[in-house]
Amino acid sequence: MGKIISIGETTYDIMFRNGNPTGAVVGGSVLNTAVTLSRLGLPVTFVSRMGNDHVGDLSIKFLKENNVNCDNIVRFEGNSRLALAFIGEENNAEYQFYKGNTPPSLRFPELANNDIITFGSTNAIRDEGRNSLLLFLNQAHDKNVLTIYDPNIREADPFKMADVRKKVEENFLLSKIVKGSTVDFYRLYNTTNPDVIFRKVSQSGVEALIVTAGAEATALRTHNISASFPSKKVEPVSTIGAGDNFTAGIIAGLMKRSVSTSALADINLDTWEQIISLANTLASEVCKSEYNYISKEFAEKISKSM
Repeated sequence: MGKIISIGETTYDIMFRNGNPTGAVVGGSVLNTAVTLSRLGLPVTFVSRMGNDHVGDLSIKFLKENNVNCDNIVRFEGNSRLALAFIGEENNAEYQFYKGNTPPSLRFPELANNDIITFGSTNAIRDEGRNSLLLFLNQAHDKNVLTIYDPNIREADPFKMADVRKKVEENFLLSKIVKGSTVDFYRLYNTTNPDVIFRKVSQSGVEALIVTAGAEATALRTHNISASFPSKKVEPVSTIGAGDNFTAGIIAGLMKRSVSTSALADINLDTWEQIISLANTLASEVCKSEYNYISKEFAEKISKSM
C-alpha cells in the first residue's frame, strides 16, 4: 500500500449560529479529507503551511493526535489562516476568510508509483506557490500516480471566473479523477449536466468524473460508465465537511482495492457503486455533527466493514 498525499490549506474554523460563536475546529477542505482518511487507518501525509502562532500549534497537535504525517507542513513567522463559518437556517455555511501572512512555498514528499494524491479548493489555484504545486503534479503525472482533484469553487464573481477557469483547467490536465459539486460546475461552465461536463474534462485526460448534488443523486461518468447513485437522506446539523468526507470515501475505496491509474478504466459498475456508497456514508455521517470529519468511533466501525 502506498501513501495518500493530501495537499491543501489549513484553517481554524469558528462556527456561528444566530450571530453567536458556537465552537471551533481545525479545518480546511483537504485537511478534513486527510483527518477522516487517517481515522480510517490509512497512511496520510498532509502538505500545508501554517504560522508559528497558537492556532498553528493547535493545528499541528490535532493532526499528530490523529496520526497524520506532518513532516511536509511548513511553518512560517506570522498568523495562521482563520475562517468564520456562519451556519444558516438550512444548516449550510457561508464563509468569511482571514488570510494568514504571506507563506513560503510548499514542501513536497518523495513520490512512489502506488501513492494517491488529493488536492483542491482555493489552495489549488492560488498564485503563491502555484509553480511548485504544478511542478509536483507534473512529476506525479509522469510517474502515473493517481491524482484526485476537487475544484470546490468558492469564487462567484463572474468577472474573476475567467482566471479561475484557466487555473482549474490546468489542474484538470494533471488529474485522473475529478470530483465536484453541481455548484462548482455551474460556476465553471454554466451547466450541471454531467455528460456535458465529462466531455469537457475528458479532453484534459480526466478518466472519471463524479458530480455530487447535495441530497440528490450523485452522477458518475467514465469512458465506459454512465450512472447515478442515490444519496443517503439525513437531517443535517451542519453540512460543513460533507463534500470533503465524500472525497475521503472515494479515496478510501480506491486505496483498499489498490486501484492504480492503469487500473482505473477497469473498475466495473458494481465496484464504483460500492466506492460511492462508502463516500455517501461518510458524507452523511459528518452532517450529523458540527465537526468536519467523522468520529474515531464511527471510523473504527467503518474500517471493519471496508
